[in-house]
Amino acid sequence: MNTKTKVAAYCRVSTDFQDQLNSLSVQIAYFTEYIGGHEDWELIEVYYDEGITGTSTKKRDGFNRMIADCEAGKINLVLTKEVSRFARNTVDTLTYTRKLTDLHIRVIFMNDGIDTNDKDGELRLSIMASIAQEESRKMSERIKWGMKRRMENGEVLGCGRIYGFKVIDGKLEIVPEEAEIVKDIFNMYLYEGKGSDTIAHELAARGIPTLKNRVWSPQHVLKILKNDKYVGDLTQWKVYKPNVLAEKTLVNHGDNPDAPLITVKNHHEPIVSREMWDSVQAELARRSNLSMLGRKHSHSFWLSGKLKCGKCGYSYVSSSSSRNAFHNVSCRNRIMYGKEKHYAPNGELIGCDNHTVDERIVEKAMETIVLQISELRVLLEQEMLSEVQRLEKSKKDFDPAPLRAEIESYENKKRKAIDLVLDGLISKDDLTKQTVFYDSEIARLTEEITKLQNAAENQRNQLSEIEKAIEYIGKLSDTDAGIDNKELYRSMINKIVVPEYPVLQIYLNGVPFAYNVVYTVKKAPAIGIYDIIVNTCEVMS
Repeated sequence: MNTKTKVAAYCRVSTDFQDQLNSLSVQIAYFTEYIGGHEDWELIEVYYDEGITGTSTKKRDGFNRMIADCEAGKINLVLTKEVSRFARNTVDTLTYTRKLTDLHIRVIFMNDGIDTNDKDGELRLSIMASIAQEESRKMSERIKWGMKRRMENGEVLGCGRIYGFKVIDGKLEIVPEEAEIVKDIFNMYLYEGKGSDTIAHELAARGIPTLKNRVWSPQHVLKILKNDKYVGDLTQWKVYKPNVLAEKTLVNHGDNPDAPLITVKNHHEPIVSREMWDSVQAELARRSNLSMLGRKHSHSFWLSGKLKCGKCGYSYVSSSSSRNAFHNVSCRNRIMYGKEKHYAPNGELIGCDNHTVDERIVEKAMETIVLQISELRVLLEQEMLSEVQRLEKSKKDFDPAPLRAEIESYENKKRKAIDLVLDGLISKDDLTKQTVFYDSEIARLTEEITKLQNAAENQRNQLSEIEKAIEYIGKLSDTDAGIDNKELYRSMINKIVVPEYPVLQIYLNGVPFAYNVVYTVKKAPAIGIYDIIVNTCEVMS
């Protein structure tokens, strides 16, 4: 019969910085050695949490798992380094030690010399827990004071990454390709009259992910439109905790003197101009008022967000008048700054001489494309099927088993190293060095598995997209609604680039190629456009 005392240990570090993680590995090794040195003790597990604050136990998975195992009768004795590692909340400390005492489980706080089996154990524990909680409060106040000073000096805190910017040494630097998307969002909202739902849908249709590689939502768009970092200002302390023991953060409305909103104007290089920012905020307020009055902002032009200038990169914006039943789309750069190129005061080159495009030209081009797809359906499908076959031949099945076996080998070596320490064959310093090496190898192998899995997934996605394209072409060819159907055209068009007059480059959804369309427009002074001729409609690679 096994009469050994079943012992567990708990350790925690409150940040995930590398030195703290090294400290955690040392603690785990220490407890393993210490418990193994008692012949009448049996080590159940060294439970731990990393990068978690001690002011509450709710988010401490290792701690909560240990308590559950205690309740299941798996543990008789719990060791921990000190009260502040167990919890910095007096209520939690006493609640859990009383719960364990009721389960006839003993808790020893080694550095504090407290044993819950002692008669004065709870009294000494409550004193030490109160001291730990007060120290946590004082530390929180010191951190808040330091954060406030740093914020007032313009240092960026609590913002590891924001769409359009990256933080380097406490400063915001523009990410050019993301900044263009931010500009598009502001332009679409202000100049093209689109709502957050439409903008999110169009960004998703263009295959543009958010920072977390998710699909854009209206909330993502509104957050960008309302974030003053894009105009060069920096507002910080937007959320706060009312006290050190609070679980939830509160939105800061500027009414808390202990955590004031701190704004630094013209803090960094902006992505959008002050004029545009002010106009967008006014438009947000206007549309919000419409919503409260039960009315809804709407913009449903079928080419909205589809055209982009090939000369300057700006979006094309639609316009119409009572004299003209048809929409024209024009480069927004030309509308705002004129035909002649010139430099703005901030050094940006503005102005564009690209031509306006009548929506009927796009209709005629799409009519030609749909007819061409129908006629060339068999050839297109054959080309794409040959691409599928090529990808199938090059596909390599990835077996992670050998790499996982290597990882298991290093895990075994880590366990054996601890045995060597217990046998006195290597020192604690040697154990630490070996553990760091084994952990780095495990991390390298894990990363390699992830890369190979991602490569295999990308290849599967390529095959899936081509197969979808084949299916999509079949549907287009079978439809009777191909001619004069704006809704069909809108669903087909991914984007249209206007490189120069009279050329359109039309990129389609679900099809791995684009069309280069050259056209001729016939006009008469009294009636305007009376005929549109597509001269060439060629596939672009």
